[in-house]
Amino acid sequence: MKHREYFNKMADKWDQICHHDIVKLKAITKMAYISKGETVLDVGTGTGVMLPFIREFVGDTGQITAIDLAEKMLEVARQKCPFENVSFVLGDISAVTLPESHFDVIMCYSVFPHFQDKPGTVSRMAGLLKPGGRLVIAHSQSRDAINNLHARSPDTVSRDELPEAATIKKYIKQAELVPILTEDNEEMFVVIGQKNNNMSHEDCNEP
Repeated sequence: MKHREYFNKMADKWDQICHHDIVKLKAITKMAYISKGETVLDVGTGTGVMLPFIREFVGDTGQITAIDLAEKMLEVARQKCPFENVSFVLGDISAVTLPESHFDVIMCYSVFPHFQDKPGTVSRMAGLLKPGGRLVIAHSQSRDAINNLHARSPDTVSRDELPEAATIKKYIKQAELVPILTEDNEEMFVVIGQKNNNMSHEDCNEP
């Protein structure tokens, strides 16, 4: 598993070489409409970059499951985020056993390009959502910036591309979710799909 080896190797220095804009992380978390007491799955949690922001929204009564395929990444995340309502799972989202129709929100922050079977993984995650649940695919940089960064990176991730928003929305629709929000600009890339066509949010910007 080349990706697992790569991210394990990078775990100890990841937070020093990868910088995330806190304002953008808060904005992305807000776009997910996470509420107090909800259950959230953070896919590809890495060093737990999003966990404090997710926890701020779910509060003490919510539950967060953080999953990553690299055990050393999870070790760093555990040290940084020793919250009682956060559990850590080692595994690949496409293969690990998780409860069906269980999560209110699935967050995929800065991980989607690394999925080898993108439409299959979206379908898998859709099955883990409750009715009305949201799948969030997000980056705090533009699509071009992400793809250029990977192209300059080691061979393991050099071909890991972030598809166009239209392509991701196609995957979302194939998984029987409804695209409800898209932000694709020079500042960030966000696509959100919702289960069961529950278009209840006033701020949704999808037709």
